[in-house]
Amino acid sequence: MYKFFNDVHLDMEDRPHQRLAVFQSDSGVTLSFGEKTYFVSLEDPFYNIALKSIKQNDYVPFYVEIAKREGLGPEFRDALLKEINKLKDN
Repeated sequence: MYKFFNDVHLDMEDRPHQRLAVFQSDSGVTLSFGEKTYFVSLEDPFYNIALKSIKQNDYVPFYVEIAKREGLGPEFRDALLKEINKLKDN
């Protein structure tokens, strides 16, 4: 059985609007972002972070994990920090 946790909108200036969806099942956590999905198994080191993030309604670690898996570390981090600062200013 899946539990749906969030549908977060992150506006990246140079990319189309995409949404993050997080689902938890008995076998792990599934992240869906845009057209891609990522599975975090129970054995994955990120699994415990995922559970804590869900519990705290903090979805930033999921974006960082997706960026890491896509090999977009610094570029993604900079864009994400820019969006966070925009939200703080509003």
